[in-house]
Amino acid sequence: MKLLRFHLRYHPPGITLEYLQKGMVKSKEIDLLDLNANTNTKELAFLLYQKEPLITEEVRDQLEQCLEVLKKRTEHEGPTGKRFYIYKTLMTHVLPLTNVAFDKTGNSCLSGSYDRTCKVWDVESGKDLQTLTGHQNVVYTVGFNFPACNRVLTGSFDKSARIWDPETAECLATLWGHRGEVVACQFSAKGDLAATGSMDHTAKLFDVHTGAEIHTYNGHTAEVIALQFDPNEGQRLITGSFDGTISIWDTRVDERVSVLRGHDGEISNVQFNWDSSLVGSSSLDGSAKLWDARQSSCLATVSGHTDEVLDICFDWAGQRMATASSDCSARVYDVKSDFKELAVMKGHRGEVSKVCFSPAGGCLLTASADRSSRLWNTTTGNCIQVLAGHQGEIFSCAFSYEGDAIITASKDNTCRIWR
Repeated sequence: MKLLRFHLRYHPPGITLEYLQKGMVKSKEIDLLDLNANTNTKELAFLLYQKEPLITEEVRDQLEQCLEVLKKRTEHEGPTGKRFYIYKTLMTHVLPLTNVAFDKTGNSCLSGSYDRTCKVWDVESGKDLQTLTGHQNVVYTVGFNFPACNRVLTGSFDKSARIWDPETAECLATLWGHRGEVVACQFSAKGDLAATGSMDHTAKLFDVHTGAEIHTYNGHTAEVIALQFDPNEGQRLITGSFDGTISIWDTRVDERVSVLRGHDGEISNVQFNWDSSLVGSSSLDGSAKLWDARQSSCLATVSGHTDEVLDICFDWAGQRMATASSDCSARVYDVKSDFKELAVMKGHRGEVSKVCFSPAGGCLLTASADRSSRLWNTTTGNCIQVLAGHQGEIFSCAFSYEGDAIITASKDNTCRIWR
């Protein structure tokens, strides 16, 4: 085996080793989830050299340089960091928006709307590149196939999902079979599968290339409103339902692997952490829970909020979890050791419906019914910046993969791009 080159993965931090074996080019990923601003990169390079046969003495200097680049990327943003400014206002749709998403480069973004369309936007110019038309009702959920981002998946109240080419606006496949509105959908990590969740109490799995249904997942007794593939292999799928449970499915079979029970109210969101060892769930019962994804056991219940918990997310490294609540606050918890509360973000004057970490993890972005989004320091809980200007409730927000752009979507029918 011969090492050819290093490839850096910024979020979460890691290195891919590209090597030659028996005439074939292969790759091996090394996760560096604990890398931070205090990491001694020389010591880390030596440890990797000791453990990994592909890393020889000749490339240790190069490895140290790569680790230094990653270290700078993972240093947390703080109050003295760069501030975002309004870059573009996208006058997007004739009816309110439902969801937004960046592609991996941050050069394009999607918006779904009650006007039955999904639009593809050029972030730099603010130009409407394509309008994806064909759905007969609200386009409720939109997303790219990461990392390629050459396909778009939309889910609609017309009880179908569709796969599109964002370059040509061609509908490549229509995913039929649900008897209720499709309110959640996602591509698998490899991009070969698509999952949908519906108000008909089921989730479905489809072949992306043919549009054929592979499995129907039965078992929930109420609407399936959230789902996610595991971030790595895509062989597991989690679904969250208004029946108060989370189900784990093996995508190779149609039976449930396990059911996570314990919430006393409807589930609002579910998410895997990066290595798929943990599942986080948020509920209208006012709590969030952490589950061991392999043992299907509840590790912790966090109940610091005084009202419904509307959203949940992990940071890229899977070290922390954030929650958003109707009590106008967001909270950050440690999930790697004692599950303690690390910070409370207070200042919004309306419910906080969406929360997400910046790629480096030093900032938390929140969207609120008070018509603003806010950036917070995840260590202190202090507000770094208020992103104001929308004329309606902000219900969705996201960072670009590089962390240098933010998108906010509002009931005023517009998206805003912040740089």
